[in-house]
Amino acid sequence: MNKFLSFFKTASPLLLLLISAGVEVLAKIIETKFPTIAMGLQLLTFMVFIYALIKFFNSKFQ
Repeated sequence: MNKFLSFFKTASPLLLLLISAGVEVLAKIIETKFPTIAMGLQLLTFMVFIYALIKFFNSKFQ
């Protein structure tokens, strides 16, 4: 679990945005067969996207 958290703390915002886009594509693909799993993936995508934006703006304005 520590490696997972340290990855998100040290990853660049661009990499996090790419991961977010990849998960969103996966969610859209499986949306017809598994709507609840797709909804969870979309929520995960939103959280990673917002975290990446916050991390980006923190790095630019400090």
